[in-house]
Amino acid sequence: MKKQYLYLALGLLIGFGLGFGLGRDGGPTGGGGSDTGVPVDIAGRPYLGPADAPVTMIEFTDYQCTFCKRYFELRYPFLLEEYGDKLKYVVLHFPLSQIHPQAEVAAQAAECAGDQGKFWEYHNVLFQNNTALGRQDLFRYAELLGLDMGRFEQCLVSGEKAQVVYDNMVEAVKAGVTGTPTFFVNGRILVGAQPLAIFKAHIEQALQEAD
Repeated sequence: MKKQYLYLALGLLIGFGLGFGLGRDGGPTGGGGSDTGVPVDIAGRPYLGPADAPVTMIEFTDYQCTFCKRYFELRYPFLLEEYGDKLKYVVLHFPLSQIHPQAEVAAQAAECAGDQGKFWEYHNVLFQNNTALGRQDLFRYAELLGLDMGRFEQCLVSGEKAQVVYDNMVEAVKAGVTGTPTFFVNGRILVGAQPLAIFKAHIEQALQEAD
């Protein structure tokens, strides 16, 4: 998929979603998940938990998204604590640059941090400070985490991670993602910062099916 077509598709998706009241900065929409398994390519993506965990949970996220931050604060830590080694947790990027102009560079910065083994730490700092995502802020967070600043700066300024973020966006469009946060729990889509009980119900169902 060429970049110009991807951005056209994203624009159409956002326009359609806003016209019909689907929050792009996505709160709960429609109440839940699809029963149709959707394959998402996660090869090479950073993850938490065991590689062979019975449940794979994929999050498409945007670091400027208000509801992504809410999910990060009120759902994410509890899911990791409760399900531990039963859950392989994967993050892909879906920055909606039309409404969140700093999100794409923030995603690239997270990937640069990942090259130094600090993807998750940087991911956390971005959400903890998601109203301060200017370029100097991104450098400051890297320094705070003790990254090699020369290496980080070269990575970010060169734009070498733009393709990684773009590839994640292609996966999102192929999977039918139209807003953030969007999740796939063993292939079943779950849209928005749903109540914790909804996430747990989907994970428990996936665990039962994996037995």
